[in-house]
Amino acid sequence: MFRSLTKTTTNTISTPLITTKRFAGQYVLDGPLPRRPLKKITLGKARPAIYYKFNCKTEFSDGAVVIRRSQTPKDELRLISDVRNHPLWNPHRSDLEAIDVNAGGKMEKFKQKFAAFNVIEEDVPAPGAVETKEATKKEQVKKEENDDAFLLDDYLDLLGQNVQDVQKGGKLAVKQKGKKK
Repeated sequence: MFRSLTKTTTNTISTPLITTKRFAGQYVLDGPLPRRPLKKITLGKARPAIYYKFNCKTEFSDGAVVIRRSQTPKDELRLISDVRNHPLWNPHRSDLEAIDVNAGGKMEKFKQKFAAFNVIEEDVPAPGAVETKEATKKEQVKKEENDDAFLLDDYLDLLGQNVQDVQKGGKLAVKQKGKKK
């Protein structure tokens, strides 16, 4: 009397693929993804699309070559920046710190253009001068307060530019009543 709402198909040899029918023609996967898309076969379409994969030789920045399968029909691919020459993935290599991939990029141009806004110069004491720890701590606290006040003043000045005061009070528009007959 009732149809079963679950349907079991096998797309791979070892793992069965279980789908649940939610509404007409649409299936939802409960297991691993199939190798080809699971779609309803429509009139004029004999089978669903099977995506062809090409062998692609990928050359890393250090010269190592790996063959991988890709849907892109390129037979060779050279990577300029990858996990082997990036300091984030290889923190133990000291020679990678000097390499800047974005040296001519937009971020570098931005940093050069606006570098003056980020610079805070600190006074370096003379090598022969000897000061007590308490005096240096007091000077450091005063310097930090002055720097904070200076930055806050600049920030408030920046916020205050091109500001127009809002009109407070005054006469409001009142709807005039018509004459009664």
